[in-house]
Amino acid sequence: MPTLLFRGRVVGKTIVLESEPGLPEGAPVEVEIHYHESATSAEERLRLVQELFAMNLPVADWEQMERETIRGVLEE
Repeated sequence: MPTLLFRGRVVGKTIVLESEPGLPEGAPVEVEIHYHESATSAEERLRLVQELFAMNLPVADWEQMERETIRGVLEE
């Protein structure tokens, strides 16, 4: 039996793969799971998000972003 390697994530009792395995529907498979912990803790991710918000970066409204996008495409 050939070995295929796919990455994915667990959603409830389902494993969602990042790409299509290309196997026929209903094909019998044997699954081996290798769990990879997040490189950062929840507290570290929260700290990083708070740092991003603290940067107070300028954000345009939807109409302005749309105009700038269209202008950029037309200038190419």
